[in-house]
Amino acid sequence: MPGVAALKACAEERDPDEPLVKAEDVKLWMPSELTTAQRQRRGVCRKAVAEVEAKLRVGQCKDALDELRSWLHAQRHLVMWRNANFVGQRAATRSATLIGRVGDRIRRTAAKYWRAREAVIALKGDNFAPHFKELNQENMNANEEEESDAKSRKKLSRLGGKCSPNKPSNKKRTFSWIWMVGGGPGEDEATLHDSVQVEWSKALARRDRWVEEVELLREEMKRVLRMLRTIQEEWRERTQVCTQDMDIALAGGLKAYALHQVDQYGT
Repeated sequence: MPGVAALKACAEERDPDEPLVKAEDVKLWMPSELTTAQRQRRGVCRKAVAEVEAKLRVGQCKDALDELRSWLHAQRHLVMWRNANFVGQRAATRSATLIGRVGDRIRRTAAKYWRAREAVIALKGDNFAPHFKELNQENMNANEEEESDAKSRKKLSRLGGKCSPNKPSNKKRTFSWIWMVGGGPGEDEATLHDSVQVEWSKALARRDRWVEEVELLREEMKRVLRMLRTIQEEWRERTQVCTQDMDIALAGGLKAYALHQVDQYGT
């Protein structure tokens, strides 16, 4: 992009009395940051460069959505775990701090998606990738039926008061488009985003591992009980050891100790 040198020099002209621009605020002059007229000028930006950025930006949109879904799942899990297990101001403060960090990650990931989508629109127009829709705050929900963190904390603060039974809502709930980029219920369920299948596969794998852990735990408990019964039988046999040549007090003590062990290992 040889023609960017002149644009960069013009943009960086400033009053000597003004402070220097911070490094993170310096404009990089990517093809998407140029106007349509500037991109069409061969001396400023070649068409191949714009095509390369468009492909990279599309990949960035996809990666940002994948990362956003992952952080939303993490936030939902933390909120549910906090509501089910944490009691007290100290634990609530710790959980709120952790949930806040996840919220910061969600906002940064959403900002990355916004920048990538704006670049794609600037390079290719609105109709190039229609499945990458505008991302609003209402779209960033892990599950539309789950309560928000603010509502959950409000409920926790009212514990001890009168609680009215939850009434079913007649409000129609729909999934956010970020969970079904290629389609959705009532449209084309075969084109649901791969992330739904991935999450289902992960859940199935976790369920299989939990079932396996339960089976192993039950088998371990059976073997522990069998071992305790074996040790108990060994001590019961020792109570029958011939003690004719021993002192009566010593023999009584040994038998009492063996019976004590039988009782201790008893089930």
